[in-house]
Amino acid sequence: MADSIDPATFSAELAVGESVTIRKTVTVSNAPPTAAKIDVHFLFDTSGSMGDEIVAAQAAADDLLAELAAFGDVASSVGVYAENARLAPAGAVPGRVINSALTTDVVAGSAAINAVTLNDPDFGDDFPENGTTAAELVAENVEWRDGSTRFVFMFGDAGFKTSDAGEVDFGMDFDDFDNFDGNPISTVADAVSALDAEGIELFGLSYSSSFTAAIEALGGEAFASTLDPADIVDDITSGIIAGFSEYGTVTVDDLGGGDPLISVSTVCVSADSGACVGSDAVGMFDRSVERSFEFDVTFTRDAEGLAEFETFALVDGGIVATEKDTFTEPSAIPLPAGAWLMLAGLGGLAATRRRKKAA
Repeated sequence: MADSIDPATFSAELAVGESVTIRKTVTVSNAPPTAAKIDVHFLFDTSGSMGDEIVAAQAAADDLLAELAAFGDVASSVGVYAENARLAPAGAVPGRVINSALTTDVVAGSAAINAVTLNDPDFGDDFPENGTTAAELVAENVEWRDGSTRFVFMFGDAGFKTSDAGEVDFGMDFDDFDNFDGNPISTVADAVSALDAEGIELFGLSYSSSFTAAIEALGGEAFASTLDPADIVDDITSGIIAGFSEYGTVTVDDLGGGDPLISVSTVCVSADSGACVGSDAVGMFDRSVERSFEFDVTFTRDAEGLAEFETFALVDGGIVATEKDTFTEPSAIPLPAGAWLMLAGLGGLAATRRRKKAA
């Protein structure tokens, strides 16, 4: 069982200015997706008390990325924080910075997890850690892929610093306290806004009650994790499944893939138990049952040339199924053999008349 878009392929001849409309059915299954586009960022607290937890995550890395591949096109990246929360300088090693590049290569993804080490000396050993700022920086600086469903999994055993009014730690008021990179420590509201702006689902693998509370304050969900690599894999795959279990919008879109040759527009026709609002099926849906949605998709040729691109079934803006579209231009209409003989005869007659006239 898998999410699908039907028909799975479509092709047509279109001249400039012509359009064609096709009815497409998107089916969202009663099981997790198998062809979704998913971006996952792993964010580790690397303060001194996290050594065993980091080693356990590294032991889980290969199995984890293999399990995640079952959901579809998965890209992963890795970041770290402790007292500091810093962005990557040019050429920085994945596993030592906030915003390492996403990769679909499972070997490179595993290597990035295994590059995580405990904090550098300039990180300090205070408590709480700079997780609120780290969450905001991840949301704003990772180069998330278009059409991806996005997850951040944080690993930690300490609460988070924030610059919210009244937040005091060890007698220090953080209202005006700067991160070591010169960035102000984030407020909870700013971090939540950044996560929401990118549609990120936040989960925590928690090794303390204060970390659980910090994740929940950011609108996330925390799992009380263990040092068993199998449990770490289960917690993260459970988070992915939970992130897809409920949804509010379904539509069909090419995400600009047809430009500049073909423009694409969508009108929702039927919305299962929800309602059609313009291009979207809108409602409170879940994967307890299989659900179907219908859309009329119109393709209009804007410029000449062969156009080959993909159209997607989108659930809450994330790709869950893909269709291949091909548009050619109408060829010149071939003339039958008799017509060519007639044209040749007319040409010969015209030549004869010119010769007689010249005579």
